[in-house]
Amino acid sequence: MKKTKLKTLTISLLFIFSIPIWLNVDLLPIRIWDESRNAVNAIEMYQSGDFLVRTFNKSPETYELKPPLLIWLQVGCLHWFGLNELAIRFPSVFFSVMSLLLVFIITYSSTKSYWSSAFAMGITATSFGFFGDHVGRFGDHDATLVFFILLLAYSTHQFMKTEKASYLYWIGVSLMFGVLCKSIAIFMLAPGLLVALLINKKVVLFLSNKHFYTSIFTVTFIVSSYYYLRELRQPGYLNLVWQGELFPRYINQSSSFVFEEYTFWYYFELLFNNQMRYWAWMVSVVVAVPFWGNWQFKGWVFWLIQSLSFLLIISLGTKNFWYVAPAIPMLAILFAISLYLLANRLKVNYKWASLLVFLLLAVPYNNAFLYAINTSEKHYEWETNGISHYLKDEQNIKNLSPNTKILLDRAHGLEPHLFYLKKLNIEHGLSISRINWQELNPGDTLLISHLSTYSELKDKYAISVLDSSYKHTKLLTIKLPAKQVAQTNRTIY
Repeated sequence: MKKTKLKTLTISLLFIFSIPIWLNVDLLPIRIWDESRNAVNAIEMYQSGDFLVRTFNKSPETYELKPPLLIWLQVGCLHWFGLNELAIRFPSVFFSVMSLLLVFIITYSSTKSYWSSAFAMGITATSFGFFGDHVGRFGDHDATLVFFILLLAYSTHQFMKTEKASYLYWIGVSLMFGVLCKSIAIFMLAPGLLVALLINKKVVLFLSNKHFYTSIFTVTFIVSSYYYLRELRQPGYLNLVWQGELFPRYINQSSSFVFEEYTFWYYFELLFNNQMRYWAWMVSVVVAVPFWGNWQFKGWVFWLIQSLSFLLIISLGTKNFWYVAPAIPMLAILFAISLYLLANRLKVNYKWASLLVFLLLAVPYNNAFLYAINTSEKHYEWETNGISHYLKDEQNIKNLSPNTKILLDRAHGLEPHLFYLKKLNIEHGLSISRINWQELNPGDTLLISHLSTYSELKDKYAISVLDSSYKHTKLLTIKLPAKQVAQTNRTIY
């Protein structure tokens, strides 16, 4: 296949496979937990111009302790796209698409087979753990981390193959941006890379290369400078990082966070049942390679080691479903190379292999596409995100005033809408604050989104609903019931 035709076809496939990542990506409002916290960090940095310290409600951040690479990117996007969901999510979308391209490049560099490279890209793109919650379509750290972990593994593998010093600098770039994105998470790959270097007898070559030390020194200087300057500006930051980002968190002994305990097999079951459920059967293809394929083939052992070692390391630590995301493109590469080796052994020609790949990808891709095109709020999320939906709609701004207050439920009081309140203040000069139950007075105008809140208000007050455009979300005023007003008047007179 000619190079020009190959590039055109690759770009076309990249566009098609990327659709589940970016289609309707700005339809849902900012989500609770990390994305909403990041969004507040970003919009406050956008306002203040302070690019060193992440802040929340204009105070130094003590919960999201990661360095601010993602926030820097989001701030740039806020300037470019405006104060909206696309700006918060674009970095994740961009790096997810770049991960798809890198998966193709990695697989092609090993197999020189177009169909196997497209298959690896397709497996990655159709895995829910790659494009779904907390990763590809949302403004969390993980999509960016996935790219730099993949780049680190690829650069190390290429150095082992070519011994070119340039790849040592790419290793440094990967480590630097990986740490600035999500602290030490990128080092979860280090044991697997060390094993691969030992097996290939490249450790001495690696450690004796002066370019390795130049690269590592540069990375260490830049990263440590950030942490040092942050500690100067936010005394106690390093202690917070130790408890909230490093080993106490990993072993679930942090004084800042407590994670739910799961079994060792949590991530394997998650991949099998959800995050890569359409591709779980490919494990049998990987197992078949040592028996019917050339298991010593360049790339196969390397990606087997990286996939399994990464899963082992994260399985020994605290668990969240999105932590497994970096394993997905590595497994996709392993699966595609494994199928390629078996197809070669069976002497399957190019056209039949391409048809097989198309058939295997058809259903998973269709489901990923439908997920994106049918993006909507789940019924159990409307109460949490109702206020965000209301504030996101510019048509509702005319109904709000400085006297409007937000009243949240008593049980949780979650505030994923804070980004929208700050946007409202910047764009319209309108400040709307939260009110507590004990502060309520007759005549208050309230924005609510929980059925329990509405029910309790109805028991205590006469209610006039001003707007109920969204499910469960209501703009209303409260006043004393007629009986209570009459009783109050009798008491007065």
